Parts: sequence; C-alpha cells; structure tokens
Amino acid sequence: MQPGAKVISVIIVHFKVPDFLQRALRSLRQAQLYDQSEIIIIDNASQDSSKLSILEEFPEVQWIALKSNIGFGKACNVGAQCASGTYLLFLNPDTLISENTLSESVRFLRERPDVGLMGPKILNSDGSLQVSCRRSFPTPSVAFYRLAGLSRLFPKSKRFGRYNLSFLAPDQSSEVDAVSGSFMFMPLALFQEIGGFDETFFMYGEDLDICYRVKEKGYKVWYNPLTQIVHFKGRSSSKMSMRSRKWFYEAMLIFSRKYSRKHKSYLPGWLIIAAIGYFATLTITTTLLKTFTATLIDCFVINALLFGGIVLRFSLAGLDNPYLENIVPMIGMHLLLTASFIVIFVIRGVYSKERYSI
Repeated sequence: MQPGAKVISVIIVHFKVPDFLQRALRSLRQAQLYDQSEIIIIDNASQDSSKLSILEEFPEVQWIALKSNIGFGKACNVGAQCASGTYLLFLNPDTLISENTLSESVRFLRERPDVGLMGPKILNSDGSLQVSCRRSFPTPSVAFYRLAGLSRLFPKSKRFGRYNLSFLAPDQSSEVDAVSGSFMFMPLALFQEIGGFDETFFMYGEDLDICYRVKEKGYKVWYNPLTQIVHFKGRSSSKMSMRSRKWFYEAMLIFSRKYSRKHKSYLPGWLIIAAIGYFATLTITTTLLKTFTATLIDCFVINALLFGGIVLRFSLAGLDNPYLENIVPMIGMHLLLTASFIVIFVIRGVYSKERYSI
C-alpha cells in the first residue's frame, strides 16, 4: 500500500489471548472509521490456533507471525513498517474501544497539530478509572512521593499526586507527560521521525520513553476523555507473571539511566538504582511467597500428619520411635511421600484454581 492509503493503521501485538483479541476486533469493527482503517496484528509467537479463528471472522486483518517473542516495542516497530495510514494506533488486544474512539482520535489530532500523541480515558472492567491512563514521568521526586505513600495520603495534591495525576478529574482533558501504552494514537510521520519504539525495552517503559521523545520533538502528549476504552489489564503479561515483573524493573532501570542526567535531582544515581533493586526484590519475593503458599501449607500438613501418625502408631505398639533410630531413611520417606502428593495435586490442577480451599 502507498502511504496515506488508509486514515488509521491499528497495530495490535498479540500473545496468547485469542478470546480478548477477538473481542477487541469486534469492538473495532463497530467503531466509526473502521472502513478507513487497516488492522495489523503481530503475533509474538503465541504458538496456538488463534490465527485460524481470527482470520476466519476477520479476513481483512493482516497477520504477521513472529518466530519468537521479541517484546512489545520491537513488535510494534515491525507492524509500523507495514502501516500505510496517516495515523498509528497502538492498541492492546485486551481492550474494548467505543464507537467514537477512532473518529474522535482523528478529529482531536487534526484540530490540534501541536499534539503529537493522544491517549483516551481508560476504564477497568468494573467501570472504575484506570489511573495509569495519564501519568507524570517517574522523576526521583515523583517516584519518592509514590513509594513513600504520600500520593495515596494526598491524592488531590499537585505535588504529591503527580505520579498518576490523581488531582485531575477523570473527565478533565489535559496535557500530560505520558499516557498508557495500551492505547497510543499518533501520526505515522512523527513515529518515523523519532525512530519508533526504543527496542532496548522488552516490555514496560517503552510507552514512557516514546512519550518523552515526542515531547523532546516539541509536541504535546494529551489525555482526551471525550472517548473511552475498557482495558482488561495484564492479560498477556499474566501468562509470564514472574518474567513480567523482571521486565518491569529492568524497564525502570533503563529509563532511569537513559534520562537521569536530563533531570536535575538531589538524589545520586546509585541511590535510585538501589531503590529500584530493593522494590524489585521485595515484589518478586512477595510474589513467590504468594505463588507457593498453598504448596508450603500442603508440605507442612503432609509431614506433620505423617510424623504424628508414625509416632502414635509406634508408641501404641510399644516400639521405639523410628525418628530416633533411623532418621536418614525416615527423612527420605518423608521427601518421597511429600513429592508424590504434590505431584498428584499439580497433575489434578489443585494449584491452578483461582481459589485454594481445604
């Protein structure tokens, strides 16, 4: 296609969420200007049958299958290379757009040539505002107010509430530092001018980075609540929970190192890195404990009952306590039986249930 053949090129990076992708495409099909849009899906090596089901219902879609998961920003760049629209819309597959979303986005940028990137009002599945839809850059002071809990204590403060701009009303249109990467609308020409997404970021942080570079070019980033979408946050990243957290904190480090010299800060660089490392360790440790809590409880119960049962049986039979005489083989027996139970529980899907019950 020749440049300008379409008004909008919608680029969706997909990873193992075919049901949500299908719903997102259905909402796009109901939107105004869909007939003047092209849909480009970059599949980040999902290795499932989603392509067949999607193309059967949406034959107009361009499907680019990658051999490996190359990350969000890099996949977006692949899609942008195939785009012919005047505008680019980077859209997450776990979203639902409104009927006026495409038309309002085009109207807004046409009427505001000083705006280089726009994001809409984003709602959670329960209808509440997704606070990450408009943000400030995580400068040392902004990050400190957030981590110290001051942003929660004083959400209406223009100083302490800067992280998620909580002092702004949800329906207040405003220039912001950054918008959510789940929906980013911008001219194709500007995207090409700034060199696309920084592929150093694998996942997370690339939205902040591109907003920063748009502003460096002299354009504004704008939050526009005249249209809204629903974002079922974290559906793709939940497929790789631990790795997603690792990528998140790596992105924080990359962004901090990349732009720290441009922000005058009273905090030394090593302290910022140390703080990121501390919270990364804390978050990952907490996640591991939550993930394996049920397993640890089972291990304790199995071994406690086994120990109590054996001691009671030998005591009633008038025999010596086997743990005093044969501790090594008894430990081996405990390990073998515990492993057997845990493997059975895993196979039966006990730990994959949303709620773990007695």
